Amino acid sequence: MLQNDRLDIAGRAVSVVVDHSGWGADRPQLWPSVGMYPCYDELLYDLMSMDEVRNSAYRKALERTAPGRIALDIGTGRDLNWAIEAVTSGATEVVAIEGMPETYQMAKQRLAEIEWSSRIKLCHGLSTDVTLDRRAELCVSEIIGDIGGAEGAAAVLADARRRLTTPDAVFVPDSCITYAGATCFADIFPDGAGFLAQSTDLLTQAFTVHSGPFDVLLGLANVGPEHLLTDYAPVESLYFNGDLAVDGDTSATLTVSRPGRVDGLLLWIELWCLPGTDPVNSLTMRTNWMPVYLPLFDPPRAVKPGDEMHIDFTYQPSGDGVHPDYFVTARLAGETAEFHVPHQPGTFGAHPVYRRLFPTT
Repeated sequence: MLQNDRLDIAGRAVSVVVDHSGWGADRPQLWPSVGMYPCYDELLYDLMSMDEVRNSAYRKALERTAPGRIALDIGTGRDLNWAIEAVTSGATEVVAIEGMPETYQMAKQRLAEIEWSSRIKLCHGLSTDVTLDRRAELCVSEIIGDIGGAEGAAAVLADARRRLTTPDAVFVPDSCITYAGATCFADIFPDGAGFLAQSTDLLTQAFTVHSGPFDVLLGLANVGPEHLLTDYAPVESLYFNGDLAVDGDTSATLTVSRPGRVDGLLLWIELWCLPGTDPVNSLTMRTNWMPVYLPLFDPPRAVKPGDEMHIDFTYQPSGDGVHPDYFVTARLAGETAEFHVPHQPGTFGAHPVYRRLFPTT
């Protein structure tokens, strides 16, 4: 059930369409994708800690890489998941770093409760500002976004490679690739779209952090390959144990595979915690990462098999030198559309999809 609700953002009332139908794991859900801003709440931390797809992949990687090594955990989070896992897997010691003040305090409380606290050193701050007494031989992190590099993983882990780890240090995860394929948001939500009611606290938090509403990145839970109209192509490739680029420029041609309509791109990740293992796939698996939607054409454009959509996808560090800005240009049947995903939000209601989700704009 969709209805217009109001959010109080720094004394300003913001109208938003909200879906009050409940969780419903069998239907698509619209969420704000907020890790890049960054915002986390208790619900997100609970979802991450309960994500056995992600947890199993990290756990297996640490069981193989942690024994006998000094470990560094960047972005340790509320529950110190990977710091604890590294210690129980045989790491001699772990330095766990958390930059968000409230999360650091929760992690500090968690550390006081666990058996191995003497082997974990918890630090508050950004890893790019921290120095270590001894370089780490293993670096584990979970700073992967719904668009793989959106939380600054490339810049942060490149810095860790230069300053905080030994030359032969192992990084977990090993690599992350973001893919793009054409989709139709209007057909995913044929009765209209609204943010899942349980996600509006995240929306409020993101808007409050940035002192007002903006065109938040749109996350889609419970969607899958059946929502693609085309084949797909990699648009961002991050190799944490190899050459790690903080910027990139990719062009691809997506070929329509079935008749339908297209109005934007669906982006998702594959994450390898170890080379040669099965990846975590945010499109085909139910995990705390979710695909995101980039709006392009409005109204949707009809397509048929064999039609081609050409995309140019660019990313480069934003003004903070860490988090990337993303730019996409798409050409379909002689029409061109563009979309920008900035780390520092600027626009509100720039695309019709946002004007429908936030009807006051």
